[in-house]
Amino acid sequence: MGIARTLTHQDAVVQEVLDVWTPRFLSGGIPIGDLTVTVARMRSWNDWAGEWMTTARRHEHRAEQLADDDHVESSTDAFVLASRCYHLAYFVSTRDPDLHERGLVKMLECHDRALPNLTPAVEKVEFAAGATKCVGLLSVPPGAESHPVVILLPGLDSTKETRHAGRARWIRRGVAVLSMDGPGQGEASRWSVVRPDYEVAVAAAIDWIATRADLDEAAVGLVGASLAGYYAPRAAAFERRVSAVVANCGPFDWAACWDGLPTVTREAFMHYSGSDDLDAAREVAAGFTLAGVADQIRSPLIVFHGELDPLIPWQQGERTAREGGGEFVLVESGNHGLNNLPYTWLPRSIDWMCSHLGT
Repeated sequence: MGIARTLTHQDAVVQEVLDVWTPRFLSGGIPIGDLTVTVARMRSWNDWAGEWMTTARRHEHRAEQLADDDHVESSTDAFVLASRCYHLAYFVSTRDPDLHERGLVKMLECHDRALPNLTPAVEKVEFAAGATKCVGLLSVPPGAESHPVVILLPGLDSTKETRHAGRARWIRRGVAVLSMDGPGQGEASRWSVVRPDYEVAVAAAIDWIATRADLDEAAVGLVGASLAGYYAPRAAAFERRVSAVVANCGPFDWAACWDGLPTVTREAFMHYSGSDDLDAAREVAAGFTLAGVADQIRSPLIVFHGELDPLIPWQQGERTAREGGGEFVLVESGNHGLNNLPYTWLPRSIDWMCSHLGT
């Protein structure tokens, strides 16, 4: 795929997952030792969820022992790491629905146990998008004034917990951070399925922001990577209260990418969309397009895309920027989500967003 292979496995599906997501695992805080040892225990893809659950349980038990000894900070860090490993267990492992559900529940449980002691502080919140309950994590900079807000959107298999891990860099700039699980995402996937009209969830989030004296509803930005690189521009096309949009490696037309997607990604979309089979999932995917939509975007827009993205060809991001009237940044040697080269997009996206939010 143009990026050096760092881990190998005899199972083709496990190898595909490692080739695509190893940079994401490492940049997301998974220790290289845990990654290599856990993968080495697997015989095939069917072992993925169970072996990551084993690794996660070890961190969870360590966290509990540290808590019993009143080592609060160390215990909090261990619960966060356990949560990350539980997320790896289930995030695109959907063949066993019961195991998938257990991994999701344990990810949430461990993160909730860390929640009271996280720094910067995090508040768990809820709001309704029509009949769907959305769940968010909120962090607000110090000070009594009303703060601009950036909403961090998960993609197909990421969550508010994984997105909110990067909150500190925004807090330092005086920007509040709301990471949300919308329909079919993370915690909300337990009672809802993904939907193309993500503007419904973003509108509900901004309505909720308007109820907070410490948040400024007139200065709200969206940042979305992977499938959220579709959600964010889509929402901005219909929700005029969005001040600016950053998209990273998102599809213009999800169905056009379908045949090139990893096996587990297609299976994950089938699961998160509530489809009965892959053919039905492909039909649902056809609704996730910016055709006839991108040209309605009026907010400032910047789109980053990796030249070597193995999931979503960079031409998809270029089309989003072109038809949405935005700026396109192609990152040489960048992979999906630019997790292998985070410095090529994160600092620039934060500077760009803050300039549009007035900070």
